[in-house]
Amino acid sequence: MAEVPDTVMNRKECVCPSCPSFSHLCGGERLYCSVGCTSCEIHAKGCLCPDCPVYVGYGLDLNYYCDKELVRRSQILMRKQKPHEDCDFYRNLYDIKAIAATGKSVIRAMGSRKRMPFSLEDLHFVPAQVFRIPKNKEEPVNTAVVIGPRAKRPLKAPIPILISGMSFGAVSRNVRVIISRVAAQDNIIFNSGEGGVLPEELESSNRLIVQYSSGRFGITEDLIKKSAAIEIRFGQGAYPGKGSLLPATKMTQEVAEIRGLEPGEDSYSPAHHADMTTPDEIRKKIGWLRTLTNGVPIGAKIGCGNIEQDIGTLLETGVDFIAIDGFGGGTGATDYCVRENVGIPLAAALPRAVRYLKQREMRDQISLIADGNLRTSADMVKCLALGADAVYIGTAALIAINCEQYRICDTGLCPTGVTTQDPILAQQCRVDEGIRKLSNFIRVTNEEIAMLTRIAGKNDTHHLGPEDMVALTREMAHIAGCRWVGGEQ
Repeated sequence: MAEVPDTVMNRKECVCPSCPSFSHLCGGERLYCSVGCTSCEIHAKGCLCPDCPVYVGYGLDLNYYCDKELVRRSQILMRKQKPHEDCDFYRNLYDIKAIAATGKSVIRAMGSRKRMPFSLEDLHFVPAQVFRIPKNKEEPVNTAVVIGPRAKRPLKAPIPILISGMSFGAVSRNVRVIISRVAAQDNIIFNSGEGGVLPEELESSNRLIVQYSSGRFGITEDLIKKSAAIEIRFGQGAYPGKGSLLPATKMTQEVAEIRGLEPGEDSYSPAHHADMTTPDEIRKKIGWLRTLTNGVPIGAKIGCGNIEQDIGTLLETGVDFIAIDGFGGGTGATDYCVRENVGIPLAAALPRAVRYLKQREMRDQISLIADGNLRTSADMVKCLALGADAVYIGTAALIAINCEQYRICDTGLCPTGVTTQDPILAQQCRVDEGIRKLSNFIRVTNEEIAMLTRIAGKNDTHHLGPEDMVALTREMAHIAGCRWVGGEQ
């Protein structure tokens, strides 16, 4: 917008009070071409701006200055959102204008907020009462997990909650240090993500799953040899089938060194591994990784799509575990059109994956990790009941540490110090405090998983099954393979 001085003379010449669209109940506001849009709702009844001496004198060229504002960080000038206007409608309006103005796709952070017609929330546990007796709180519940049971050196942990990959650069150094120290302190399995590994994280390498992404950033044979497991990332829930990008604006000297790049250089991971496009190529890569690591579990991470076909292909390659990442999973940044329209929800993908592994008589040989928009203990234990061996948490871990969901991760301006490389902002994420909070969250969440298991009358999370739940809708009952709440199978 043009800069118009807010002077006595300009206010005297301003025609706002005569305008039929003027907000007459807004305390005498005027001269919107200087001070910005009105705080009141504008009803378009005709604009007098072109007849205004101020407008003519300063060569202005817009109508309805009283309703114009610079929207969001892209600085798109458009009418402000009406009080009762649907947010999705206004967002679409903004997106069209942003694409038209910039010539680029709209990028957004975090996971999708689109509501699915079914979800894990549609499942309830059936409480044991007299037909089956619930367990008392002092009775122990086994929550231990083994990742890659047929591997030479399986990866074991006392709880089924794993921390998913969040690359250095996408998140701050403090976040990565917090996660690695909680892993060491509480015996938690954590994933490196695609951005390499910090020296401090190697102190917990016996809990570390090194992610082998298509960009291979920071991946060396020495690092591979120090890992507790390897996860070949073929895709993830926020952008399956698409490459990822860490913009140059977040590429500090340290991030660049860890990734093996130059400062100020974009870090792009291709959509697929150039050397793994066939089952035979994948099998050879897995064999090489298995030999190099002396038999740690070698697995794969995929976004949820062609579940049966993708898992069938992976079974041919000899993987020890498979992580499936459902629609709605978080990320530092991706194209909005991809995040909102690609992939299927975990609630649908997980039962299909379990059924397929059972059909192939491989369920006991392959570990299955569920991922994608899991926030609560209920989300996680429902995944275990549907057949997952373990669950990944990402966004929930960040929220526990300090994230407040400002959803501006891609800007590098995260005010909580979680997804920024700015040294001043990063200080807002305090390591000691973050360790305490993340440790508390994981401990309590696992206690709640055990509590819900006792309520179902079980003393081992691996004994939970779809029969321990009912679905609130027939559709979810069909998807999950459990009873409908009305009593039908």
